[in-house]
Amino acid sequence: MADYKWTYSRIGGVTRVCIGSGEDIAHLAELDIKKWTVLSCPVKGLEIDEASLKYMDTNNDGSIRRDEVVSVANWLTRVLKDKEIILEGRDTLPLDALNQDDADGKALYDASVKILKELGKADAKEISLADSSSCLATFLKNKLEAALAAIDKSAELEAPFGDQTDAVEAAYNALDAKIKDFFMRSKLAEFSSESTSALDVQTSRIEAISADNLTQKMDEIASYPIARIDGSAELSLKAAINPAWVAQFNVIKGALDPKAKALTEAMWAEIGAKIKAYRDWQASVTVTEADIKLDDETAGVQLVDKLLHLTRDFYTLLKNYVSFQDFYNVEKKAIFQCGTLVIDQRTCDFCVKVADAAALTAQAPKSGMFLVTCAVTSKVYNESYSIMAAVTVGDVDDLFVGKNCIFYDRKGRDFDARVTAIIDNPISIPQAMWRPYKKMIKLIEDNIEKYAAEKDKAQSESAAAAINQKSEAVKSDLSAVEKSEVKKNEAVAGTFDIAKYAGIFAAVGMAVGMIGSALVAVGSGIMGLKWWQFPLVILAIMLVISGPSMFLAWLKLRKRNLTPVLNANGWAINASAKINIPFGETLTQQAVYPVGMKLKDPYADRKMPWWKKVLLWIVCIVLFALFLLVINKHYGWIELPFVDDFIRMVRNPFAE
Repeated sequence: MADYKWTYSRIGGVTRVCIGSGEDIAHLAELDIKKWTVLSCPVKGLEIDEASLKYMDTNNDGSIRRDEVVSVANWLTRVLKDKEIILEGRDTLPLDALNQDDADGKALYDASVKILKELGKADAKEISLADSSSCLATFLKNKLEAALAAIDKSAELEAPFGDQTDAVEAAYNALDAKIKDFFMRSKLAEFSSESTSALDVQTSRIEAISADNLTQKMDEIASYPIARIDGSAELSLKAAINPAWVAQFNVIKGALDPKAKALTEAMWAEIGAKIKAYRDWQASVTVTEADIKLDDETAGVQLVDKLLHLTRDFYTLLKNYVSFQDFYNVEKKAIFQCGTLVIDQRTCDFCVKVADAAALTAQAPKSGMFLVTCAVTSKVYNESYSIMAAVTVGDVDDLFVGKNCIFYDRKGRDFDARVTAIIDNPISIPQAMWRPYKKMIKLIEDNIEKYAAEKDKAQSESAAAAINQKSEAVKSDLSAVEKSEVKKNEAVAGTFDIAKYAGIFAAVGMAVGMIGSALVAVGSGIMGLKWWQFPLVILAIMLVISGPSMFLAWLKLRKRNLTPVLNANGWAINASAKINIPFGETLTQQAVYPVGMKLKDPYADRKMPWWKKVLLWIVCIVLFALFLLVINKHYGWIELPFVDDFIRMVRNPFAE
């Protein structure tokens, strides 16, 4: 039925299909693939039961693809009488809801009845997810125990190196290529003694890094031979070992016969053979649930467990796959949102786990969002991972790398979080408007601090030099000629210093003169304006300063899109997922205090006495009035003859 009528909605600036009924789910196969929001999503790292996602991942490739979603939709709507049950998301299912006219539905019904009888609930009319999971776990446990009991352990093999077997194996695997390379170099050196120096570590390579911090050059050092090449067919246990491999080699030495004086190629092969034989034996006597071949009864129980997982979670997946209904619903969170970050008096709800740090660092800036990456840890829950959170409201002056904050996961558990990286993008147009001014202020502050630090350093160095000079003068017994030369040099140096500072003073004076001339020119231009031109000039100046920043912010805010973030986490997004300004404001909430509060601060700044306030107001009013009078006299807005009379009287009080 290709003419099925779908319901559409406009969400996030994109038209999307709404999945709102059982019939919609039943007809998913007919939905044009171009209209799907997602084509693939990962099984791991989402806020949905991973067991449910694994049941959907039929080819076990770690991703859920569109065809697998369609297959699940067809299966569920076929084995259930009422398709609307899928939308309810319940973890219980009435037995009479199963469609026994369908072969799979009949098999599910029979298996459900057996599960309930096994659990002593033969009279129950419904089955729950807890029932199926409990019964399945019991069946798998019994079969695992039976499989383990059937293993022949008569030829048990002991660990070749006792408690150190794991450590020796790790060291062997790390050194295998280096040791074999050493023996091959030794054979070539024995074959052609003239090539020994070429086969050994080249001195020029060490000289090339000798001036650097060698602790940061371990990759280069590790590439050198494990020991010096001298043509010997053995590796002496007393030989100097490449510093990058000493720890692993010492582990191997500890596993050798105490009487051994050298490591031969045969001894090295024997170590590897012992480890391989032991691991092969372990594999032969080890059985996991994945190795168990299910019989029909156990497979039936597992099928019921699959059904109950999917009836509970499948519709949730659809709302985050076919469309992003959950993400654009302010009362819910999408399955890729892992929790809430509390930072700088705000909560950020758009938080995703970092699956691939390199990919996220490369692609996330394209989202146009202001993003902070945080390292999340908890000693209580023994968990650690990284998240990326979007800040969509407020200012960012107090956000910096290294800032500590708190992260709450979807279970409400709190974790320590620390900002490790920031992707700087505009948050709002007002924030972009004031950004240039803040940058200018910060630039001025930084230059002042830099200038002060340079001056302080220069003075310290000058004082130290003077002290050293005086000390040397006391220690040295200079001749009269030498003292004369010193005085001449000091005089020349003093002349040089005076000339230097004179040049500085001249430069400063020139700069002040230029600034003064510029201010006079600006003042003259302003005085030549008409009164109604003043606000236009101020507006034009602000537009020149803030306009580019605001325009760039407007462009980026219109294009904000979470697709690059999800794409870096393994999602295949098929449609734009925009975050416009109104919706973005719902993803971050700031602290809000009641309006009109009157609070007494015991440590408030001291208030100015009332008489000073009155005096200050009088001075301000007088100055403002004088300013208005000067402007009025210049423009002639209002005729005030008494002002002219007053000015003449002040100039010549004795005139008639």
